[in-house]
Amino acid sequence: MIVAISPGKVILLGEHGVVYGKPCLTVAISLKAAVNVESSREYMVNDMPLDEKKHSYIKKAIDVVGLDKPVSFSTFSQIPSASGLGSSAAITTACVAALLAMKGGYSQEEVARKSFEVEYEVQNGASPNDTSACTHGKAILTWEKEMDGYLWKIEKEGRKWFVYPVEAREVKLVIGHTGIKSKTPLLIKKVRKFVEHSSFGKELIEEMETLVLEGRKSLERNDMVRLGEIMNKNQKILHTLGASSKEIEKLCNAAIKAGAYGAKLTGAGGGGSIVAIADDAERVAEAIESRRGKAYIVTMAKEGIKIWK
Repeated sequence: MIVAISPGKVILLGEHGVVYGKPCLTVAISLKAAVNVESSREYMVNDMPLDEKKHSYIKKAIDVVGLDKPVSFSTFSQIPSASGLGSSAAITTACVAALLAMKGGYSQEEVARKSFEVEYEVQNGASPNDTSACTHGKAILTWEKEMDGYLWKIEKEGRKWFVYPVEAREVKLVIGHTGIKSKTPLLIKKVRKFVEHSSFGKELIEEMETLVLEGRKSLERNDMVRLGEIMNKNQKILHTLGASSKEIEKLCNAAIKAGAYGAKLTGAGGGGSIVAIADDAERVAEAIESRRGKAYIVTMAKEGIKIWK
């Protein structure tokens, strides 16, 4: 029996821009997913036969890793699905790591590469940002630009991404889940239409790049006030691009009024969740709950993927 545990993630800055090769700043969070894998007579998931449609990420993980005997999976997750918090990425990285460990061993880079392949196939296109964040833990910057010090480089169909570690101290975040499932492919298509047919859309994506790089410096300096200001600017851009919604705006406004330095959507948008930073996290969480959001106070996950045998 092997148990793999993976953290979820929040994108602090740069979602949607990463689709166009721009940088994206992401933090792994203390909400986690776990997968228990053991030998079996047939492929099973949570005591039911594996269903290729229902369990698409698990099925693709089996294909990508390559197994010569059936296994049984038991899954557990603290991360709401379709919430922008990396639920699929966490389950995927946990499955891949457990299967690789069952075959004899793994490295973080191998887990990140194979987990990206799984998400890319299931979602018909993806960046390695979410799976890399869940694999590595802590904070990362994903960018198409090559610089010194990257963790790994991933290439796919003529595109390339470099994943960099970001030095960050303890970070307390407040998540506000709208309760509405985020439809990532539809939101990406909506934003792409605006960006590809509007010079203003292209300018906004360029502006987002500047904000992400400045935000990385603020996070490394532990300047939460400046990071919050940058998050608010990023949210305005995402709203203009069409990625926000009235539910997201309602929770962001509630967080700001309650004293958050910054609040913005995290993930594709349209629904899903917001992320806020504040000194008084409990007060912000109460404000989110008062506006019918589900609040989670989380910290940065100091570890990425972890295995127990």
